[in-house]
Amino acid sequence: IYSITSSTKVVVNALEKDVTIYWVVQADEEDGVIENLLERYESLSSRITVVRKNPDVFPTFTAQYTDEAVPNNSLIVECGDKSRYISYNDIYKSDVDYTNYSYVYSFDGEGAITSAIDYVVSEELPKLYMLEGHGEAELPDEFREQIEKENMELETFSLLNADGVPEDADAVLIYSPADDISADERDMLIDYLTDSGKLLVMAGPTENGTLTNLYGVLKTYGVTVSDGFVIEGDREHYAFRQPYILLPDIASDTITDPLIEGKYYAIMPLAQGLTINADYAVPLLTTSDSAFSKSAGYALDTYEKEEGDTDGPFAVAVRVNIGSGGQIVWFSSGSFLEEIYNAYSSGA
Repeated sequence: IYSITSSTKVVVNALEKDVTIYWVVQADEEDGVIENLLERYESLSSRITVVRKNPDVFPTFTAQYTDEAVPNNSLIVECGDKSRYISYNDIYKSDVDYTNYSYVYSFDGEGAITSAIDYVVSEELPKLYMLEGHGEAELPDEFREQIEKENMELETFSLLNADGVPEDADAVLIYSPADDISADERDMLIDYLTDSGKLLVMAGPTENGTLTNLYGVLKTYGVTVSDGFVIEGDREHYAFRQPYILLPDIASDTITDPLIEGKYYAIMPLAQGLTINADYAVPLLTTSDSAFSKSAGYALDTYEKEEGDTDGPFAVAVRVNIGSGGQIVWFSSGSFLEEIYNAYSSGA
């Protein structure tokens, strides 16, 4: 609660504009934790100023920033003509604990304030384009909120009525498609990657056949996808007595190091096995040597290994660095971001 993370220090130390944080608080109603946090922000940079605004003295002040009812101890972050309102209810958040179906309250003051500062000082926000047209699942609320918190603009698009990925795309997201892309779409994604594009894919096994063309993007860069989904044979590598809910080993990488340092577990349900055949592809999450891929997929009738199943070990998440700055990050489960699995992994 009282510490400031390194990511906040990076944002604050890079400030080239003055930022004002208005603290909307009545006299003698100050939240001590928020007060301490605001003092730390002020001490980090001479460009940050905290100004108290008592709603009893300035009853119309917040109306220029939001039309919502503003709870006591809320904040407004402003730089020039850009501002962001942070409700007290976004600082103290409530989440459902699925282990006992109760509410758990957490403090996210730093995350909310740093996100707001980054937003108000940014000239342009990165654009994340999400592909649609193949039965893609809805983004889980918490993941969508995290994208917004990171100040990325999220837009949907289709390659069916375009000649390529939009030129202003900083990255393309493909989330849990039910059906395959076309060969033309595959080629457009490869062209985008060759031209320094960034692609994030979360795709698991489907009930409607194999995503041959989508997997063809990955195959172009030396990673193949096994049919069906992975069954883990090592009890320490699966959760809830279900061998298809994987607890993979986490490899060291800039993406995964925070999880390793925090001693988190990644939970990957219904994942497909990835086999790496190129030096520029590196695993992020891997199964044990006892894992195998059930080629029957959703039609399986046993978790035992049978003829036709493929021996592991496998990667279930990879990062592929392509020449000219292009990059793929690929997770072979379309379910791991669902609310219940994210909650079981404590947000990992």
